[in-house]
Formats: sequence, structure tokens, C-alpha cells
Amino acid sequence: MSTPTLKDGQLQLSPMTENHISDEYLSWLNDKSHMHFSRQRHFQHSRESSLAYQKTFLNSANHLWAMEEVLAVPVLVGTMTAYVDTLAGVADVGILVSPTAKGKGYGKRAWGLVLTYLFEELKLRKVTAGTVKGNTSMERIALGWNMQLEGVFRQQELIDGVPHDILRYGLLTEEWRQTARASET
Repeated sequence: MSTPTLKDGQLQLSPMTENHISDEYLSWLNDKSHMHFSRQRHFQHSRESSLAYQKTFLNSANHLWAMEEVLAVPVLVGTMTAYVDTLAGVADVGILVSPTAKGKGYGKRAWGLVLTYLFEELKLRKVTAGTVKGNTSMERIALGWNMQLEGVFRQQELIDGVPHDILRYGLLTEEWRQTARASET
């Protein structure tokens, strides 16, 4: 299944290509403070490792989007993933917003584009997401789209040697419809 391009005004999610894997993109991935809540902080990312990751999405049900602000020339402001389980009718989504784009609303808008695609186009019955407790940006995005806290994996992740809880969120089709209707009014 090919990854579609999704748009909301000047925000566009397009299939991630090798052209998106720039030195700037690699600098985000390798910035330990920016990746503080991500397991990616444990790895050194190169163009080759990023290309190999990008290729795992080809010819699969999963999606990797480049999040771009469309100006005269598109500017990469982040990425989004959706790991789709077609047999169960569910997807788990993730997001990375660039250090310079944080706090500008791109994450919430991109999240909404992906939810719309997964529920309206793919007709999935549930979307999930997870984050380390304390990643307030991610918690706000999940709660802002009315995702329900479904579980807490207590002291699941070690960050700088300190145990942290993992929060797991979920949104069912019926809840999505209520959220979508409410946002239209």
C-alpha cells in the first residue's frame, strides 16, 4: 500500500524519501537532548541507517511521512509514522517534530491529518500511541485529539538511569467520529 500525501493548508505530509534525509534531519535524530524521550537517543543515526529505515516502509501497510511546511520551497518540520495491523484493524502512530518547529502547532495538525486518513480512508477501528510520562508535548497532542489513557507501564523506561512510566493512549472509531463532529462545529 502506498503512502498518500495529506494536506492541511500549508502543512503537508508526504511520503518520506531519501531527499528528506538531510544533514539537518540527521542532526535532530542525533541530538540527545531533543530525543530525550525517544528510544532513538540510544543510536547514532547516519544517512545509511536512515535510508535503511525508510526502505522498511516500502511495500508494507506501514507509513512514514515527511511533515513539511509548504512555502516557496517545502521545509521539513518533522516526521510521522503509522504502523498498521490490517488484520486487527489498528494502527500505532508516532511523531517527531524538529527542534525549530516545536510549539508551533504542527504536531497537532499533522496528528489530525493522520487520524483522518487512518479512520476515514483505511477504515481502521482503533489508533494507539505511547509516550514517556513527562513528554508533555506528546501528552497534549494525544489528549487534544481525545485519545484515552488506556494504560500505564510503570517504570518501563530508563532515562539517564531514572525509571519513567510509559503512557499508552487509544482512540476508537466511535470516539473519533465524536471528535471529528465536534471539530466541525
